[in-house]
Amino acid sequence: MRQDKPAILIVGTYHFGGSPDMIQTDTGNVLAENKQKEVLEVVEKLEKFKPTKVAVEADKARDEALNANFKEYKNRNFELTANEIHQLGFRISDRLNHEKIYAVDWMGDAVTRDIGEVLEWAKQNQKELYELIMEFYIPKIAPNIKELSILEALKEINNKERIITEHEMYLKLAQIGAGTEYVGIDWMRWWYQRNLIIYHNLLKLTENKSERILLLIGGAHVHLVSQFLTESSQIQVLNIGDYL
Repeated sequence: MRQDKPAILIVGTYHFGGSPDMIQTDTGNVLAENKQKEVLEVVEKLEKFKPTKVAVEADKARDEALNANFKEYKNRNFELTANEIHQLGFRISDRLNHEKIYAVDWMGDAVTRDIGEVLEWAKQNQKELYELIMEFYIPKIAPNIKELSILEALKEINNKERIITEHEMYLKLAQIGAGTEYVGIDWMRWWYQRNLIIYHNLLKLTENKSERILLLIGGAHVHLVSQFLTESSQIQVLNIGDYL
């Protein structure tokens, strides 16, 4: 089937090996034998998308180091860690005989308050909004997926209602502050900048209209990155439900 414009399949993930993120998910040890079988099930499904490039949530400044590891893996001299970039990205890229994998993230310093400081300010000064975020939104968007298979967990992460609810929570964060002290926006502007840079880096990968890009990225990024790509009118954002 011919494409009128480049296509992208965005797969929202959780961090297989854990992370310092505000929202934590735990599905057990991904390196265990049963979980490795589940990983391969997901790899086989995503491989059917036939991506021309695989983009991952790694800082673009580390692209060279990332690809040095990928080259070692292709030569069977690298042991995969629990990280989803390795478990999914390296495996899919290797199975499709890609020469490289693409880092598209940005983790630059453009923030005066981190997310912990924003929430602490809200706890002390906007208790009702703080409790709404912590007691309503976070439990709703961070369901217990430990008993689910990796495929089932990824389906949950990519559930459209969950993604929209998570974006609502970020808009609540933007409301933290008083007067001309825009506390939540001190962090939110970094969050938007990060996602805009991811969008920029993805468009740079679309060299022709037959390009098919697979993006593996934390579920929190899905809403904004999808929005930016769709509204650019330069790329077709595909439905993840057709592949998972």
